[in-house]
Amino acid sequence: MLRTELAKVAKAVPVTSFAEDDIGDYVGRAFDYHCDHPELSRLLRWEGLVFASEVPDEDLRREHYGYKTRAVEDAQRRGAVTATLDADHLAFLILALAGWWSAVPQVARMLTGVDDEAERIRRRASVVEAARRLAKAP
Repeated sequence: MLRTELAKVAKAVPVTSFAEDDIGDYVGRAFDYHCDHPELSRLLRWEGLVFASEVPDEDLRREHYGYKTRAVEDAQRRGAVTATLDADHLAFLILALAGWWSAVPQVARMLTGVDDEAERIRRRASVVEAARRLAKAP
């Protein structure tokens, strides 16, 4: 089931290079996807609880996530995003910005209030701005 969901998000929120694709736009689209499909973040959290060391098909999954790291690496080579963070860490942080809201909606609600349309717009704007600042080239 998780493999299917990961294939869906990869198709819905593609990226090839953050030198060409704005990292803020990407994280906004990823945030929207996670809000519309909260089961993905919850399945990933459950997987982390069940498989402490290695998940089934981990090599294939590494390949799946590798394209995100390569998108950061390309942008770093071109000077479009910061090189002060390793590409794999920056890719992880960007995904965390996008998905954590739907992974722990109760915490988001306690910190920022009810999850209505106005709050979702505010959260998305914060995620986009945070990604842009995090990745900004010096």
